[in-house]
Amino acid sequence: MPNGHKANRLLDALLPTAAAGCLTGLVAATWSGLWQQPPTGRLALVATVGVLPALVRVTGMRRAGSWAGLVALAAAVVALGAAVGSNPIKLIRGDGPTWSALGDILPSGLGNAAATPVPLSPDRSPALAALLVLVLAVVACLVAWQIVVSRRPLAGVIAATTGLAYRWTLVPPLRPVLTGVLTLIIALAAFRLAGPRRTTRVNSGRTALVGGMVVALALAGSIGADRAPGSWWSWRDWTFGTGQAPTSLSLKQNYGPLDFPADPILVARVVGDEPIPLRMVALAGFDGTSFVPAPSSEPVTTKTTGSLRLTPDTEGRPREATQTITIGNARSPFLLAGGRPSLVTGIGRRDVREFADGSVQLTPALTGGTTYSVDTLLPDPGPAALLAAAPYGRVDDSLLTILPGAGAPEVHVPVWSPSGATQLDPQLFDQYRRVYELSRKLIGGAKQPYVAVNRVEEYLRSLEYDAAAPRSIGTPDLVNFLVTTKRGYCQHFAGAMALMLRMNGIPARVVVGFTSDSGRFDRAKNSTEIIDRDAHSWVEVQFAGYGWIPFDPTPGRSVPNSASVSSPNYSRDGIPLDIDSEIAPAPVRPAAVRDPAVNEPRFNDSGSSGGGSGPGRWLWTIPGVLLAALLTPLGAKVLRRRRRRHGDERTRVLGAAREFESLLLDLGYPIDPAATTAERAQASWRELGIDAATIYGPASAARFDPSQPRAGSGDQAWRALGQARRTIGWRRRVRAGLRIRSLRG
Repeated sequence: MPNGHKANRLLDALLPTAAAGCLTGLVAATWSGLWQQPPTGRLALVATVGVLPALVRVTGMRRAGSWAGLVALAAAVVALGAAVGSNPIKLIRGDGPTWSALGDILPSGLGNAAATPVPLSPDRSPALAALLVLVLAVVACLVAWQIVVSRRPLAGVIAATTGLAYRWTLVPPLRPVLTGVLTLIIALAAFRLAGPRRTTRVNSGRTALVGGMVVALALAGSIGADRAPGSWWSWRDWTFGTGQAPTSLSLKQNYGPLDFPADPILVARVVGDEPIPLRMVALAGFDGTSFVPAPSSEPVTTKTTGSLRLTPDTEGRPREATQTITIGNARSPFLLAGGRPSLVTGIGRRDVREFADGSVQLTPALTGGTTYSVDTLLPDPGPAALLAAAPYGRVDDSLLTILPGAGAPEVHVPVWSPSGATQLDPQLFDQYRRVYELSRKLIGGAKQPYVAVNRVEEYLRSLEYDAAAPRSIGTPDLVNFLVTTKRGYCQHFAGAMALMLRMNGIPARVVVGFTSDSGRFDRAKNSTEIIDRDAHSWVEVQFAGYGWIPFDPTPGRSVPNSASVSSPNYSRDGIPLDIDSEIAPAPVRPAAVRDPAVNEPRFNDSGSSGGGSGPGRWLWTIPGVLLAALLTPLGAKVLRRRRRRHGDERTRVLGAAREFESLLLDLGYPIDPAATTAERAQASWRELGIDAATIYGPASAARFDPSQPRAGSGDQAWRALGQARRTIGWRRRVRAGLRIRSLRG
């Protein structure tokens, strides 16, 4: 072979390989943003091994397909080992812990997805992290195969873009415009490097149309995910099967309009002497936009066979309570319990991970029908005790750290001192400067941290509750809420209170769970029904000698703590006169006591499909439309085939020839309309190796012979067409069936 031809063959192999490498590297680098501490080595490894089967397939060696299969098997072993952070050799040897971790990927990974915040912390969700690593390997393999083997660069770019869009709906890029431009440049460069086959004519208009549709779909989904937690593109709401999906609580504080299904879903039934909010997870980090789970020390990991003893993070003398909780149509990887649980019984055999913030992760997750009992502690020191609380000692620095925006330096606020909050330069808080100024105005010259907490909570409960609070462009949501609209819901109120207290040196965090103020407390049965609409966020504040105390700044909601102005039991009795006037005189807009005769919204706890327009309907509508669009050409061709096959012998013989030429057109080999039947048969043999003489011979006679064709010639022509189709191969027939070229002629 001349050197020039060798160079061209080498170039034809290297350019698609470079294109696949660019796209898989881009996806892997982008997906690294899903982790708080990216496993860069593992992501690079699985992206690389995902490309190898495609490279082996095009080497030209003997039995390249078989070798590609063996390489794919080896790549799968390496990817599985990398996903669980284990040596592939252990996987081959049947190492018990390695196989146990692999077996936990699908049930726990998918189960934890709904309640796991991103960026991921491996401590919180190792199974979900492993699942994402495996998905990345599959995406890399798909992209490389489409570009290197199938030579379909557009399909490879679309597969890579889908992977990028999935990541961006979870964790939006810090610089979306720059990221989008760089991604577009890399995608176009990869498309140009791969290039279409020389025998394929590029339809630039169709390429632009398909690309525009993909971009528009991704943009619409991203907007939906940003504006409404229930949008179809939001990965946390995806489910499979029929009926109503088990509800799960998202930990992300996104401040978008609330959007619940039309029919309420029963989350849990709680039996106890009083209605107590169900606490799930505390969010102790502030990332510049909202409160998120803070990186914590290594959790305490144990196993349970039915009963679980915990160490509550409470001090002082909290009161005791007991709850019996039955999970409804819900799924939660974290323990749902009121107060600070000390003893849990009835949860069966589960792996337990106890975190420093008081949250408890269970594997497998809690699911519908699970009933367990909780002995819990409720901290309730009262206003007088908190006013007399000792000064703060050593406080975890992370609880007083604020990131005021992307690119801005962290602010480490000094802890509240006996003389009050330390005055700071408002410019330190960058975009949140006006929030700090408002907090200083509210707190004034308060000397005790409880006075500051009381004043901030009282002020926030004077603002308006609005489940569809307006958002602004370019201004952080909490700034817009406090300074401009003064309307929001629990996420706004809790985030604003925790942020303002932190700015003044008071340790505070946001808690996610379910409120018990719905009015569905049956005093005759001591039972409370919790539905999905009771999802709630409130605040916990740390006090020396008492630990973390709950407060609720959201109007119409309450916590079981008489020191909170949300509590109907709030009172200034026993407070010294010199301090009495510094705090709220009475409860501020506590939860209303509803008439038990008033009917509450009905809920659905049977798993049957509701009549609402929730995300499940959109989730199935869009794939349904895409599937219908995919099957429409097949349906049109079936009808055309039936029409051509009916009639007299002449019509049926000519119909078989026309059907054969439609097939050739969809395969990419159009027949020259000026060619004779003999020339057409020769072209079919030359291009595809199909002997079409048995099709074109009877067709020529039927076309030019005035006498009636013999009986049975129509059936013979269609049998010859069937034999010709079988020689093509099923893969090429499927691809031809999905094309619409012959339908446009």
